[in-house]
Amino acid sequence: MELQDRQGQFEQEGAALVVLGSLPESIDAATNKARSHGITYPIVYDAGTSVTRTLGLWSDRMEMPFMGYVIIAKSGRIVGGEQILSEAKDAAPENIDEILQALRQANAAEYSTPGNLGG
Repeated sequence: MELQDRQGQFEQEGAALVVLGSLPESIDAATNKARSHGITYPIVYDAGTSVTRTLGLWSDRMEMPFMGYVIIAKSGRIVGGEQILSEAKDAAPENIDEILQALRQANAAEYSTPGNLGG
């Protein structure tokens, strides 16, 4: 999987990948998919969809999560994200580039805030 192959780029940005899975996919399906693709980053399963909803990644209309992402700072604050990424067949590299760019912007904003300079 593209994301697994590019995990090092996220680590270079000081970030950790965590995938949040939820309905309609079962926990068994998510676990099997992760194993079959050799995924080494954590996958958290949100059985009740409360986390997915809190993060703004749930679509009530479609009754399923958006294919999106959030960037959470070490402080626990959401500092970036997008609800919808392309689901086109070969869109993964561009989606990952978009996430990395948003991560860089969030990091730059976080470190340029007064009081965060120098450490």
